[in-house]
Amino acid sequence: MKMKLVLIVLLFTNLSFQLTTAFSQDKFTVIKVSGSILIQSTGSALGIGTAFSQNEDLLFKIPESRAAVINPKRGRFLLTSNNMSEFKDSKSNFLPATGNISARGGDNILNANDLTTFFEGNFVVFDKVKIKISPAFFPMNDKKYFYIRYLYKNETINKKLAYSSDTLIINKNELLTIDGKQIPNPEISEMKLMYMEEGEKYISTPICIFTPIFPDLDQLKNEIKIMLEQMKEKSYNDKIAEITSYVNDFYGNPEANNLKSWLKENFGLSQ
Repeated sequence: MKMKLVLIVLLFTNLSFQLTTAFSQDKFTVIKVSGSILIQSTGSALGIGTAFSQNEDLLFKIPESRAAVINPKRGRFLLTSNNMSEFKDSKSNFLPATGNISARGGDNILNANDLTTFFEGNFVVFDKVKIKISPAFFPMNDKKYFYIRYLYKNETINKKLAYSSDTLIINKNELLTIDGKQIPNPEISEMKLMYMEEGEKYISTPICIFTPIFPDLDQLKNEIKIMLEQMKEKSYNDKIAEITSYVNDFYGNPEANNLKSWLKENFGLSQ
């Protein structure tokens, strides 16, 4: 009798484990939604932290809507109305990889072309970006320095950038402070990087025009928190690659060291 009871308990435990495993493999958690996507069976909207089954029918209220979703075993997926069928029909352990895992790096800025390439695309700034630049092309001192020019409420703003030896420093708070006040919810679509040489004449050279992206850091922290919770078993490099890819998908191309520093400060993520 005792043996039969033990077998029943073991059978129930094994069945429970299998069901739990199947459930976890089938469930995806939402990291972020852009637009409006509803779960058809309930009419509820997908939002950050929403968990739903892979076989759910979803309604894309806005055709261009997309959602970043993640599963601890199967990885992250960028869900759109165009790939919904692919997502639902996939039975493999891993869904197709999504996004671009590249990050801009500032260790080889040797000339103006390198600098222009570094800033191209959506330039994501978390708090402070440091860019090492060859002094042979762009020396930085009291008379020679970089500054950024942008328009705010039809007023031209010029911001001299800090530096340390051969390293240019872009500080978000300083960049977005005007007359001692922080610009709330900045909507600046364009910035110009300029290089100034002071002497008998002031020579200001345009370097490049770029699109600055200043994420809502509180919102981003919530999004990254979900990712890290779902990637507990992943290596440091895998986590960095996946987060970099996600930031690329929804914000822009971050600077690698700036991203790693921000993640270490806010999540203790380190090698």
